[in-house]
Amino acid sequence: MTSVEVDLKQDFQNAFGRVAATVGIIGVCDERGNMHGMTATAISSLSNDPPSLIVLLNHENQTFHTINERKRFSVNFLSAGSEELAHQLSRPGQSKIIDAEHLDQPTGWPMPALRSATATLVCDLDDCIPQFTHQILVGRITHVRTSEGPSDPLLYLQRRFQRLTA
Repeated sequence: MTSVEVDLKQDFQNAFGRVAATVGIIGVCDERGNMHGMTATAISSLSNDPPSLIVLLNHENQTFHTINERKRFSVNFLSAGSEELAHQLSRPGQSKIIDAEHLDQPTGWPMPALRSATATLVCDLDDCIPQFTHQILVGRITHVRTSEGPSDPLLYLQRRFQRLTA
């Protein structure tokens, strides 16, 4: 890699470090029913018809492989105060299993939702598009739950978790 390529990568990271992103946990249930998760910020709505979203995951990530097997995943947008869980699920070598104390099982839902989420969306995997080091997952939304009261999202900005202050 040339010094120009190294500089461009660093500039790219610095530029996106200045853009606040809502912190989400991408969840997937394994064949034994254990909920696994990973912290992510590359999440975006895609379409209202049908309701869908996209998530970008590194193709080497175990969560991606489990989602590709199971064909279903959840996106849980975290509320402020959930930093510990976000750290756990973002660190290499840490357990990616989400403890039951963090989960609710909404009636009629195919998988649990995080209690600390401001919003949870369950998706069927509609498409998976390889691009460079990542996979673009297209999720068709099947279930939605939002928290009551005002939203207090957990944000990621300048390489650390932050709160929205009004």
